[in-house]
Amino acid sequence: MLSICIAIHNWDVNALVNELVKQADRLEKPYEVILLDDASDHEFQMKNSQLDFLEHVTYLQSYINMGRSYVRNVLAARAKYPYLLFMDCDTRVTHKDYLKKYIDLLPAQVLSGGYEYKSRRPRKDSVLRWAYGRERETCSAKKRNKNPNYSFSTFNFLIEKKIFDIVQFDETLEGYGHEDTLFGLDLLSHGIIVRHIDNPLRHDVSITTSRFLKQTENAIDNLLVIQEKVADKEQFRSSISLLRHYDKLKKTNTLRFFLKFYKKFEKRIIANLKSTHPNMRCFDLYKLNYLSHIIENSNGNQETKRRK
Repeated sequence: MLSICIAIHNWDVNALVNELVKQADRLEKPYEVILLDDASDHEFQMKNSQLDFLEHVTYLQSYINMGRSYVRNVLAARAKYPYLLFMDCDTRVTHKDYLKKYIDLLPAQVLSGGYEYKSRRPRKDSVLRWAYGRERETCSAKKRNKNPNYSFSTFNFLIEKKIFDIVQFDETLEGYGHEDTLFGLDLLSHGIIVRHIDNPLRHDVSITTSRFLKQTENAIDNLLVIQEKVADKEQFRSSISLLRHYDKLKKTNTLRFFLKFYKKFEKRIIANLKSTHPNMRCFDLYKLNYLSHIIENSNGNQETKRRK
């Protein structure tokens, strides 16, 4: 019936797995939990490997970091049941009927459950990721279903295995970010529409603001790689707000004014993002500035090559 697939990297998943096993046992349906550790530190390997002794749980270990997309593809290949439930390792099940909600909606092609976050603010150097999640990622299924495949996230979703065998994660994307965007678009190209439901997991991510900003830049790099892969580039750019805002600046000949404005206020913007009350508009400006420089530098290099 259900294969629960969890990729692990430097996170203790004992509480998560034990809760999932408890809920799955109550359903009295065939299930398995497959864990694949992607080269975590030794302390996490020791903690999580003990879960292999639980009935229905399989623990696998990779000693080389293979990346998010590759690991998820391996998990799917090892799964034996017709439905796959993927979730990030840094999550917590906070609803006693979490698995039941998914099972009750079967048969289904793709279901996406969504996010929730703690209400308590984390330590000062890690607020931005939490604030972003609370303001941008936590939204109702009704809102997400307005643009379902572009709102898709790999954080917490169920998919029919025969569909995953056709549409897998693109392993050419490097590092963090936007593999879910490409996956959602690949599903759409096969005529498969994601159905969003209100069945969240709590995201217990803990990451410093400096690291999150680096991850954000990596995600923007991936976004431009994805743009080259999609067939309908115009539709893609109009559906991604960051690209849409850049295009508007170019179309109205105001990009250089924006870049001057950002340079003038950059220190204040960065200070705000690293504060205890980061503003998401400042975060948007940060991303738009990074994207603009990447594209403009790329265009400048291409122009230099043409002149040569």
